[in-house]
Amino acid sequence: MQKIKISNIIYPESFQTQYLYCYIAFNNELKEMIEQSGYKSEFVKKFRKSLRFLEGLKENCIKQGKLFEKLKKTKDLYSIMLKGEKNIRILFTFMNYNNSKKAILLYVFEEKDSNNNSKTGYSGAIEIANQRIIEIKND
Repeated sequence: MQKIKISNIIYPESFQTQYLYCYIAFNNELKEMIEQSGYKSEFVKKFRKSLRFLEGLKENCIKQGKLFEKLKKTKDLYSIMLKGEKNIRILFTFMNYNNSKKAILLYVFEEKDSNNNSKTGYSGAIEIANQRIIEIKND
């Protein structure tokens, strides 16, 4: 029996939708990052807004260039860019899951360095996100 690899978005608050889901570890990773940061109230507002945009615009979300981007040199990875006191990035993808198109939040990290090859840049996060896509597809 295979383990379910996606779940509903429940942190920092439940976001009920038939379109947006997240990798099973995402809620805990996000909570761990935000809870002790002193950034929670600002983050919650920005995150909720980005989820509403993503649900409404779907793959056209990248037209909101200050909030979303398609990652270069990747097949199907996108980023939510939550800029502020902390530069939170959420990598996600669009995929068919259970016979319908979904947006799935894969991995969250704080971008501290614009150098993509650093530990706090995109390259390590992209590796993790790609591995999670494989796991979900094999679910």
